[in-house]
Amino acid sequence: MLAVSDDSVNYEDLFGSREVDFVVHDGALKLAGPTCVQNEDPMVCVVEGDLLVDGPLVIRDLDLYVPLWIKGSLIARDLLLSYDAQVFIEGDLRLTGNLVTYGTDATHLVVHGEAQVGAWLRPSHRGAIYLPASMPDPLEGDALAARLAPTLDPRDNLATALCEHVLAGQPLLRD
Repeated sequence: MLAVSDDSVNYEDLFGSREVDFVVHDGALKLAGPTCVQNEDPMVCVVEGDLLVDGPLVIRDLDLYVPLWIKGSLIARDLLLSYDAQVFIEGDLRLTGNLVTYGTDATHLVVHGEAQVGAWLRPSHRGAIYLPASMPDPLEGDALAARLAPTLDPRDNLATALCEHVLAGQPLLRD
């Protein structure tokens, strides 16, 4: 895991001296519709191919480390990482919509291939985010607040509101 995380995460950091459980899916994994993942048990999830989501993918791991290690590419409409979510992609990140990184210091997103996204929303400057140079600059701070859809209020619980909007297919940004 140290190599795929760009020397940022190892098993001891995440699990201490406990046994590490692995859940491995051989080949491409296809998920239909909006997908929200909130893990309850510590483990490492490995997809030995591409992860294809027909809709948005939201990962909300709170006080729990469940790295998602994709050995291929991640293809989805949107990707939202919240709280302690950790995603390591050996291939490309291809989103027809937006990337949202709103996590803690434990949040990780590492993309080794190319990245193609509509926009990158970064309400939080926390976490280790390693993306290719081809990525657009993130929308953050006042620039993000000015572009948020009118139905999103940055003074509310923005993490929850962003998740709900993404899963419902509602726009995150003004046109």
